[in-house]
This record gives sequence, C-alpha cells and structure tokens, in this order.
Amino acid sequence: MSLFDFYMYLKHIEFSEENLEFYMWYKNYQRCYKGPSAQGMRDCLGISDNASSNASTLHMPTPTEPKHVDVSAGAVERVLSQIRQLLGASATCTSGTKCKLTCVDDGESCEAGDDKPPEHSNSDDAYRDQVLAIARTFLLPGSPKELNIPCHMRSQVLADIQTSSHPSHLESVADHVYQLLQHCSHRNFVRLGIANGTFETVCVATGLGIVLIVAGLLTVLLLAFTPFRRAHSPWTVFAAWPMLWLGMSLVLSGLRGSCFFLLLFSRRQPLPWERFADEESGRLRRTAPLGFLSRLMIFDNKVRVKDLHLRRLQHKIVIQSLVGGATFASLGVLLFIFLPVWRRP
Repeated sequence: MSLFDFYMYLKHIEFSEENLEFYMWYKNYQRCYKGPSAQGMRDCLGISDNASSNASTLHMPTPTEPKHVDVSAGAVERVLSQIRQLLGASATCTSGTKCKLTCVDDGESCEAGDDKPPEHSNSDDAYRDQVLAIARTFLLPGSPKELNIPCHMRSQVLADIQTSSHPSHLESVADHVYQLLQHCSHRNFVRLGIANGTFETVCVATGLGIVLIVAGLLTVLLLAFTPFRRAHSPWTVFAAWPMLWLGMSLVLSGLRGSCFFLLLFSRRQPLPWERFADEESGRLRRTAPLGFLSRLMIFDNKVRVKDLHLRRLQHKIVIQSLVGGATFASLGVLLFIFLPVWRRP
C-alpha cells in the first residue's frame, strides 16, 4: 500500500483528506524554506517567474470583524496543484525503487533546476503567498478544507503568520494533524487495507464456516444416536474433524476481515477506495443487482497481492487460522470421544 492509497482512503472513507494534504505541504515547505538555491525554491513551491503577491495581505480579525485573507486565486491554485503533485498516483514508489517526491523525501531536490535564478528574487513574496494561501484554504473558519484543530491553536497560528512566514509558526498545527493521522486514520487504514475481500465476501465466507461447524456437530450427533446409542465406535467421531477444522479456519480468518480462500491464492478484491476511483473514472458501471453480486463473488475482478510484506502478513493469517481451526477440531473431537454414547470394546 502506498501514500496514494492512504490519501484515497482519507478522501473516500474518512472524508478527512485535508489532514494529509496540509501535512505533506508543510513538510515540503519546511524543507524548501530559505533553500540554498532560489530557483530550487521556486521549483519546490511550484511558482512561476511572473507570480506577484504584492497585494497579498492577511487581515487579523477584531472582536467584531470576521477573519479573512486577501490572496490571489492564482496563489491558492498553485498550492493546490503542488499538493496534487505530492499526493498524486504518479508520485508513488514502485517496487525496488526509492520514492522521489518533490522536496519531501530528498532535501537536495530543492536545488534542482538548470536555469540560474534572477538577480532579484521575490522569494519572501513567494513564501508569503504560500502561507496566505494555506491560511485561506486550511486554517480560517469556514475555509474549503478547514482543519479540525483547537480554537486557541488556530488563533495563535493566525496571529503568528501575520508577521512571519517561517515554518515554525505552523509546526504546532502540523504536529496536531500528524497525531490524528498516526493514531486514528492510519490504524483504520491498515486494518481495512489488510482485508482482502469486501464486507459481503467476508460475511459469506464466515457464514460458510459456521455452516461447516454446525454440519460437523450434526454429524457427531447422528453417529451417536443413529440407529441407536452405542451403535458406533468412538473413533467414528473423527469423520467430523475436517468440517470442524475448515469451518473454524473460515470463521477465524473472517473475524480478521479476510476471506480464507482469497488468502490461499494471494488474491484480493478491489479495496473500497479503489472502487470509488473506478466509479469516478467510469471504468466500473454496473446496475445495483450486478454490483451487489460482484461484491459477493470472491473471484470477480480479483487482484494479485504484489506487496511482499502484505503477502507475508496474509500467509501468517492463513497459518494462524489453520492452526486455530485444527486446535478447535481436535478439542471438539476429544470431548465427544469420552461421552458415554459410543460402543466400548
């Protein structure tokens, strides 16, 4: 799973993509601030040579005046375009390669660019444009991507960036957002990302496991009392062992949000946010009945799990489920063997 997957999860599942957008922008801005190369700084911030921000000002509110920011629409669009580049699918890592996000993973990338910077650089204006655009987009109450931060923190940050564009003024917001991502969003993302099937598929597989367990118990009862008590040897109880074993294995894997059969073949169904992306792009257009059936069919539109670590984790889940199922089946068989309903030699 990649950063883009996490972003799509936040966008389509938790509806809190603004947290990751702000944090990625902040880390990029922090690395590029007052860099050794003016042209590298301009590349990092994604600004053009004719960008002008002389009219960009931040008006702090009085007790009776609402908060607002006067900043050019072009500056806001440049910030949003930069964030899209940082979080786009084209910026993700491929297997065996090193991530190369703009000014995020490599501080020296801020020095990129063959063109020499002009003698007079409006770097301070460029930084100011960035900070004001971020304030207008993420910090002010009622902004398009307003962050969920404490009121006192918001007021303090808006007061600090009034006089300076230094990244340290935004550090408290970035730390708060990072804590939300780490302790809330990322944990849920990993839990959902490990699951290899839809909710419907997991329910069907778990239901099949319950049916097998019930069938195993009924088999034991039929052997014990048909045609009469003590008609069969106690060793015939082992006829129910495979059903108890496979049934409990299915249930255990289902409790961990995975389909046992897909785990065996290192396959998975499209993740929830991938389905949203397909629907938005028009690649997935199905009627409601067909869409529901496709979510039940475990081998419909299956995807091979390519991530080595994820495959190892799924194999571990398979082994744990099989061992747990074997333990349950063995204990159940041993329990029934010692009941006084079997023929004794």
